Amino acid sequence: MWDNYPAIKAELAAFEEYLAEKLSSRNEFLKTACRSAVLSGGKRLRPAFTIITAMSGNYRREVVFPAAASVEILHTATLIHDDIIDCARTRRGQPTVSEKHGINLAVYTGDYLLAKSLRLLVETGLKPERLDVLARAVSMICEGEIDQYLGKYEIASVHVYLKRIMRKTGILFSAASLLGAKAGDLDESSIKLFARFGLSFGTAFQIKDDILDMESSERVEGKPVINDLKEGIVTLPVIFAVRNNPELKGEIEGFFDGKGDVREILKQVSSSGGPKDSQALKQKYVERCRKYLSLLPDSIAARALAEITEWL
Repeated sequence: MWDNYPAIKAELAAFEEYLAEKLSSRNEFLKTACRSAVLSGGKRLRPAFTIITAMSGNYRREVVFPAAASVEILHTATLIHDDIIDCARTRRGQPTVSEKHGINLAVYTGDYLLAKSLRLLVETGLKPERLDVLARAVSMICEGEIDQYLGKYEIASVHVYLKRIMRKTGILFSAASLLGAKAGDLDESSIKLFARFGLSFGTAFQIKDDILDMESSERVEGKPVINDLKEGIVTLPVIFAVRNNPELKGEIEGFFDGKGDVREILKQVSSSGGPKDSQALKQKYVERCRKYLSLLPDSIAARALAEITEWL
């Protein structure tokens, strides 16, 4: 992913070693469970954003690595808790902590990682007022997840959906970018631009994921086809499809009541333009990402983030 930027690639490789070293515990179960959960794969985009944004300023590995590790470990903690709530059996092709060890130990593992994340923030040495961003992110993630849970089996508006995913996904990308900018001692204007970039990137990232959930196979993505709909979560392609074809609403509500075929609904969502309209909205957030990056001084960070934006 970062082949065109050897300096960034080398720094991310060093970070991976640092992250593994930090996942230690006197408790053997926690050590094994945490290392398995955190090091099991993933693109590492969030900590990468922290590292890359910091590289555009006063880069100090002793400050940036704990900040980036805090972001990634926090992200993993939220995934563990999500898997408990969703009764998920696999993640990234591997058994979830709750599937492998039961709900109780999964809760403890997630809580332990949250505490580990906070301890790493302290290791950055940054002033407390520069660290509140992650605490606010945790609060907003919880709000987004609760909104989604309470909104199960309801077809929300596009506005409500966007508000939800900005809290659920966008805010952590924003916090990761903002934290890196602060760690790099960037000026306030740059800090705000990186934060806005992260929020728009995270929003586009989630929309893309929701489109993939409609279109991809379990073999490719490691999760069941249209899993969200099966769980009562109505994502953007369905929202747009219902807006374009109001008769589809009754069929989806019938599916939630145990009637109808999910594959047939998938076909109707596609033929009603759900994925197409979702793609168009996602592209608007991609354009926002480009705009924010264009307002930043030219740097390896801005160029690398612009390139990764094209992946969306």
